[in-house]
Amino acid sequence: MRLAICALASASLLAACATTPVPNARPLNTAQIEAMGPTPVVLVESNHGVEKSWFMSSSAAAGAPYGLIGALVSVAIDAAMNYAPSKRAEKSANEMAEVLSLDELNGSLAKAFRDHAAETANGGGVRFTDITTDQRLIDDDPSDDAVNVTASYVLSEDASTLRIIFQVEYHNAALPYVTPYTFEGAPPKAETTGPTYRNAFTYYSRSLPAPEMTPELRERLIASIQDSARDDNGALPVEGTNEFKAMTKELEQAQDDNLTKAEIAIFLTREWLRENGALLRAEIASAHAFAARYALLDLNRTEVPSFEGPEDVKVETLVDGRTIMRVGAGPAAGSYMSFAGNVDNFSTYGNVTSIARERRERMSDLRKAARSAAE
Repeated sequence: MRLAICALASASLLAACATTPVPNARPLNTAQIEAMGPTPVVLVESNHGVEKSWFMSSSAAAGAPYGLIGALVSVAIDAAMNYAPSKRAEKSANEMAEVLSLDELNGSLAKAFRDHAAETANGGGVRFTDITTDQRLIDDDPSDDAVNVTASYVLSEDASTLRIIFQVEYHNAALPYVTPYTFEGAPPKAETTGPTYRNAFTYYSRSLPAPEMTPELRERLIASIQDSARDDNGALPVEGTNEFKAMTKELEQAQDDNLTKAEIAIFLTREWLRENGALLRAEIASAHAFAARYALLDLNRTEVPSFEGPEDVKVETLVDGRTIMRVGAGPAAGSYMSFAGNVDNFSTYGNVTSIARERRERMSDLRKAARSAAE
């Protein structure tokens, strides 16, 4: 069972799939905390911004024919199935990018860490100093003797919930990681290398309620489907093309009374964009404050998590009902999660995400500039 859990878990949450599995989190020990003291923080700049998750379908599961012709048929089928969902997901990501720039997003994270550093400047143990940002698109090597923070922002498949994951690490060649676990024989390689400290902090926004289908909502849904299918010149797809087939299928689905996750996302995305992204900004600011506060608390916490540990621990309940939990067992043991008080179901995040076109073009320009500079 432990190996099955280890195999199914996200790669970012796995430390090792060894004979004796250990959690991803790496706490500091007392000596390391004393040696660190005031420590600079390097915030890795986000290049993706808010991504939109969606579910990519594959005809392989439906038993597509084998061989070259079969592969070509499969590609054509997949293109037709995924054209509309991928385009709509990109449209959502584009709209998020329009209301929240990367400078604002990265600036919000920096502000949260600077504010918390100022509030805790007179404390003991590890403290945050010299909050800086770093662009890691080309060179992703972590900064030495610094707390490195990386954040990812993903809107759920139905756009009801924003999930933000912070990966926090401390690297110091002069203060190496010492595994607190015992193994039969020599420790696995994964436990002899890597960061001195590591943990993950996940924030889930409040969950927006799904709309109920009405005649007026159906008209808006049909208009949105047609609008998303238009090309750059505003023309609808030509009959017989994959784009036309995808639009027709979505229009047929819009006639029933059941809203799919993709259809719900059309309407809930509007809520995130309302009033120049007020809700989006508020949730992101809350998430950044959560990361700054709990990363520092955890850096000063020496308790070693166990793969077979106890149940999850409720760390704190805030005045607005938000609950902070620490995972008790499994590969994510020791990591932190922040849930809103109104969550009564778990959002899904598909199997792929879309990034705003402007962000993709920006990353391409940065890579070209780096190659030119290296020549």
